[in-house]
Amino acid sequence: MIVKRLKREIVLMAAVICMLPSIMLKAQDTLVVSLPKAIEIAMSKSPTIKVADKEILRVDYSKKEKFAALFPSISVSGAYQRALKKQRMFFSIPGFPANPDGFEVGQDNTYNLGLSASMPIVSPTLWAALKMTETDAQLALENARSSKQALINQISKSYYAILLTQDSYNVIKRSFEITAENARIIQNKYKQGTVSEFEWIRADVQVKNASSNLVSAQSAVNMSILQLKILMGIDMFTGLKVEGSLADFESKMYGDVLSIDTTTLKSNSDLMQFDLKTKQLNHALKIQKAAWWPTLAASFNYAYMSMGNDGDAMKWFPNSTAALSLSIPVFQGGSRLFKQKQLEIQMNEMKDQRDNLRHSLEFQVITCLDNIKKAMEKIASNKEGLRQAEKGVTISKKMYEIGTSTFLDFSNSQLAYVSAGLMYNQSIFDYLSAKSDLEKLLGNDSLKK
Repeated sequence: MIVKRLKREIVLMAAVICMLPSIMLKAQDTLVVSLPKAIEIAMSKSPTIKVADKEILRVDYSKKEKFAALFPSISVSGAYQRALKKQRMFFSIPGFPANPDGFEVGQDNTYNLGLSASMPIVSPTLWAALKMTETDAQLALENARSSKQALINQISKSYYAILLTQDSYNVIKRSFEITAENARIIQNKYKQGTVSEFEWIRADVQVKNASSNLVSAQSAVNMSILQLKILMGIDMFTGLKVEGSLADFESKMYGDVLSIDTTTLKSNSDLMQFDLKTKQLNHALKIQKAAWWPTLAASFNYAYMSMGNDGDAMKWFPNSTAALSLSIPVFQGGSRLFKQKQLEIQMNEMKDQRDNLRHSLEFQVITCLDNIKKAMEKIASNKEGLRQAEKGVTISKKMYEIGTSTFLDFSNSQLAYVSAGLMYNQSIFDYLSAKSDLEKLLGNDSLKK
């Protein structure tokens, strides 16, 4: 039978597609995940999260580096000098013999050992810079939070995309099974001479088209699973299966929407990062103003020196100094003033940019809410349409079997069923996608339930 052979070919092809990773590497256990589980795995294995965590650690070390400037700076030095050609001294004193050839002065060997220390006592610029490190650390933490939110959003959409492709595959598979069964009936009728060859050819072509769509749907499922693996940071050849279906989210969508607080953007990561960058700029202005103030530093030196010719006993002579240095900036051609003016202008620019950012975010929130509303309306409509389409397929199949309708009527009912099923699944996906985008905009840090 052609239909049976075609079914076997499709099953074999789907099996080969699913087994490709196992052919390339050893088969691994299949990992079954829900959405919260997928997010949990990504939080520990995703390279994006690892980079964000390392950036927080780097900023923490940078903060400690700047605080180190408050402590004394201590260094030890040592030097050795060998005289290859000594200097000569000449003098002429009345009453003493002249020395036209002069005489050598200095020693063959010179040794120096020293200890030096210095530390700032009054340094307004340093103090202002230390305050800025706190803001740097806060910005690093907020960047990491933003990375996590973006990853959660991407994983959620990828997870929903897998459910969409799987549910669409199920719709197409059911349509294929009905088409194949109907083709088998027509083939039997053709052999009995009750239908024309043209009728059988049309049924056979429809089965082949349905089988092609089934293979494409299976390929879409595999590609969407690979995309989720990339986001989760797991091995590409690890078997992965997701739980649930899109219809599972329909029952609780109204409660999910009502639980979202859409009245504020105070937790939006983009807005919080912008505020921290504005705070950084304000600290930079304070650092620039602090450059006008005097600085006071203390220093201490303690050294030993020894000089002697070859064969002489070494004798060490110590010397030490302590000092205070005061530096008062007087004039630098107006560069400090011009730099300060630039920062003040940037501060004013940031105020306008923040207003523009907030308006843009508010527009995105309104768009997401509108998309959610439209998607919920489509879900209700498409669900009813799918129910009617399923009923239409059953009726048209019976009518065709008893000869009260044509094969074209049955084909149209099949197309209507597939279209209704795909539209129903797509509307749920659109709702979930818009909801995920809204949660990211509002800065929702909680994992998906």
